[in-house]
Amino acid sequence: MSVSAAEIPDTSILEAIGNRRSIRYYDPERKVEDWKVQTILQAGRLSSCQGNINATEAIVVQKETCDIWDEIEESVSGFNVQIINQCSHVIFWLTNLNAWYGRANDGLSSLALSGALTKYHGWNYEFTMTQTVPRLMSFPTERTEILLRFESGIAVGNAMLCASGLGVGNILMAFGRKPGGVEKAFGLGPHLKLTWGHAIGYPLEDPKAGGQRPRLKFERLFHRDTYGNPLKPDPAVDKALREKNMLQEQAPLEGRFEEIDKLAAQFGRDPGVVSWPEREVRRLIADDDWDFGPRIKERADAVIAGGGLPDYPEEMKETFRKLMEEHGIDANKYLSE
Repeated sequence: MSVSAAEIPDTSILEAIGNRRSIRYYDPERKVEDWKVQTILQAGRLSSCQGNINATEAIVVQKETCDIWDEIEESVSGFNVQIINQCSHVIFWLTNLNAWYGRANDGLSSLALSGALTKYHGWNYEFTMTQTVPRLMSFPTERTEILLRFESGIAVGNAMLCASGLGVGNILMAFGRKPGGVEKAFGLGPHLKLTWGHAIGYPLEDPKAGGQRPRLKFERLFHRDTYGNPLKPDPAVDKALREKNMLQEQAPLEGRFEEIDKLAAQFGRDPGVVSWPEREVRRLIADDDWDFGPRIKERADAVIAGGGLPDYPEEMKETFRKLMEEHGIDANKYLSE
């Protein structure tokens, strides 16, 4: 179906960021309109990419028209099977490694023609052709893959925020249950790497999905001038961002758990959510790194008061400790007695 500019919502980027959730319950009876799918893909296409080499591609799939759906379903993580079978479309975002080696020259030339590469920053044709392009084309594929997958991530992020702004639900999904299964199903060459599976559709749950997820504190994640020197947020800025609907009410909103159980009953699935052991819940809520609001603290108290929580797997303690210490992490913070 076609669309006019007047029909496209003018959601601000700040509100689109604030509205974004990982939607896990989709209405199987509603399909995302073709123009919205196209707009989401355009958002990915217009994302930043070094050298203008355009290494991010995608395959858009619908269950009803896809001949290899069974192979796709066999490859997705078990937690995501219900999602792919209820969402409207699955977008398989790919990273084309050959773009780096085959398109570096043309990409830089297109930037020069566009007025992006200038002598002001030291660009000149001779240096570009004798130094820059040969150096880029000599990168090992392992290094190239790291660089280009990052760019694919930027494209996917753009696409997700665009979908959010259009009122379309999103979630990224792992396809590791059958490694290489997606690439094999699509017959992709070794230069095409699956980066993300991206489900889109109309939420069957409330679009707020229980509220904005908690994150680590701002000053824990961001640093000023040197690592470890916290960059403190300005409360006045946070207040303004709340007014712009970028910062929203934190989960879990009232009625969230009743909504989950209702959806489970509708589709014959198990009700409820997973619970961690009491000592783990207490440790997490007391961790000062996290920006936990009152609602999640109240929920933690209710979970503890309700009892019936699982036991901590003591037999895994040394395994967890070993894995953390291999990465230089102080395991005592997470595995204290």
